[in-house]
Amino acid sequence: MKTLPALLFALGITVILAIGMAVIGVNALVNPATTPITNSPASSGVAPASFSPSSSSSTSASASSSADPQIAQLQALVTQYQDREKQYQTELTDAANQLSQANAQLQQFQQLLNVLEQDGIIRINSAGQIFLGRGN
Repeated sequence: MKTLPALLFALGITVILAIGMAVIGVNALVNPATTPITNSPASSGVAPASFSPSSSSSTSASASSSADPQIAQLQALVTQYQDREKQYQTELTDAANQLSQANAQLQQFQQLLNVLEQDGIIRINSAGQIFLGRGN
């Protein structure tokens, strides 16, 4: 009994989505205000490069000369980021070494406190208070 309304609702949603997709597709096909592809050979006036080994390098030379400043800028940014990464790695290594030294020092202090407590020189209660000697 509830199956028929559910199927009709699903069919209605499907039809609405199909109509929406068709409208968008038709609009994209007939829209005269399209933007040209920026790096296509047709828009730049450069002949398409062939993939044969005997093709001349003049096409690639003219295309690469216009991109040289951008490439240099990107390479400078990559170098800058790599230097920054090296700096961060160095700082991370230094911090890890300091942490290791602090942990070693903490272990030495704990061992010292344990020895002093075992010899009866100090007494440590459950609250962490340290008392000298055997009395309170």
